[in-house]
Amino acid sequence: MTPDQIDAGALLQNLQAGVVVHAPDTTILYANPKALQLLRLTQEQIVGKNAFDPEWRFLDTHCQTLPIEEYPVNRVLQNNEAFDAMTVGVVDSQHAQTTWLMVNAYPEHDQYGDIKQIVVSFMDITHEKKDIPFEEIVAFASDAVIVTEATPLTEDGPRIVYVNNAFTDITGYTPEEVIGKTPRLLQGPQMEADTKSRIHNSLLQGEPSREEILNYSKAGTPYWLDLNIVPLRNSFGDITYFAAVERDITEQKQLALALKDLAESDPLTQLKNRRGFSEIAQSLLFTALKDKQEITFALIDIDFFKAVNDTYGHDIGDEVLISLAKIMSDHFRNNDLIARFGGEEFAVLLPDTGLEQAELRLNQLREKVAEEVMTRSQDKEITITISVGLSHKMADHDNINSMIKRADQALYQAKHSGRNLVCIMERTDC
Repeated sequence: MTPDQIDAGALLQNLQAGVVVHAPDTTILYANPKALQLLRLTQEQIVGKNAFDPEWRFLDTHCQTLPIEEYPVNRVLQNNEAFDAMTVGVVDSQHAQTTWLMVNAYPEHDQYGDIKQIVVSFMDITHEKKDIPFEEIVAFASDAVIVTEATPLTEDGPRIVYVNNAFTDITGYTPEEVIGKTPRLLQGPQMEADTKSRIHNSLLQGEPSREEILNYSKAGTPYWLDLNIVPLRNSFGDITYFAAVERDITEQKQLALALKDLAESDPLTQLKNRRGFSEIAQSLLFTALKDKQEITFALIDIDFFKAVNDTYGHDIGDEVLISLAKIMSDHFRNNDLIARFGGEEFAVLLPDTGLEQAELRLNQLREKVAEEVMTRSQDKEITITISVGLSHKMADHDNINSMIKRADQALYQAKHSGRNLVCIMERTDC
C-alpha cells in the first residue's frame, strides 16, 4: 500500500490519539473522535473555540496554570516550528478532574511559507501520573537531581535535560544555565581521574554508579557530593536517560578530613606524626621508584634532650621542640616531608635528592640549629645540637621501613661518634 491509497479521513476517525487542527488565529477547525473523548466535548462544542477561550485551562507538570503563550498551539505560532513530548494537564469549567496529555504539534505551511494551520496531537497519560506528584517531589527534594540524556557518552558526558531546585541551591546555577550542557561544567582541577573513569565505565555498561566526588559551584567554591547515578529505561528496555541524585556531604567530608588530619598530626609542632608520615612517604617512595629518581631519608635526634627537660622543665622542652620544628619547616623545600616521630626524634624525606645533596642540606641544618637560640629560661639562652642519620633507596624493591631502619643505624653511629654529626649508613665514617 502506498501513502496515496490510505484513507486519511478514516485514519483520523479511528486513530487512538487525539488530533485537533487550528487555524492561524488558533480557532479550532477540526477535532477527531479521540480528541472529543479526551476533552469531554462534542464536535459542536469544540469547533470555533480558540486558545484564548476562558473555559480552557492548561496546567504545567507542577499543576500550575500554564501561561497562554505556552499553550501548544501558541508555541508553534511563536516559534514557527514543531515540538514533541510536552506534558500538559487540561481542565475545563465543566469538570473537576484533570486530564494529562503528552502533546506533539507542528505547523503546516502554504506555498508562500506562511502557516495555514497547526496540527496538535496528544495521548492520554493520566494513568501514568497516578495520584502521586512525583515531579513535584523531585522538584522540591532536598537532594539535587540531574537528569541527562543517555547519549552521547563522550569524555564530556551526556547533556543535561533537567535539574531540580536543590541543584540550584547547591551549585548556584539556574536550570537555564546548565540544560543542554554536560556535567563536566561542575568539575574542576581536583576531580580525581580514577573517579571520572569509574563513572564513565559504569555509564557505558548501563550500570548504576555510586561515588563521592568533588565538584565546583558557579562561584568556584568546591563541595563534596555523595553521587548516585541510575539508568532510566523505556518500555523496550532501552536506556533513555541517566538520573543522578546528589547529596551534599561537604560538612561530613570536612569533619572526616579534620579528624584524619588530627590523627596524623603532632599537636605540639603541627608537623606530621609517624602515622601521617608513613602514609605519604610510601607514596613518595613509590613515585621515586617508578620514575627512577633519587630519594633520601633523614632521622634527626636532639642531643642530650633529657638534660633540657630535667634542668628547665618540660614546658621549656616543648618550646625547644616547637622552635626546632619551625627551623626545619623554613629550611626544607615545600615538597620535602617533615615529621615528628615522637619525643625528640624528627624525620625528613627528601624526594629527588641524592645522598651528597642530602648530606649537604642536613649539615646546613645542623649548623643552623647549633647557632640558634631555641628559647630562654631565667635569662639563660637555651641552645641545642642535633645528630642525623641518612639513608637512601637501595633497590627497586626498597620500602620506607627499610630506609628508616638504615637511617636509625646511621643515627646510632652519629651519637657514638661524638654527636652533632651527620652520618650515612652506607659509609663507615661521619
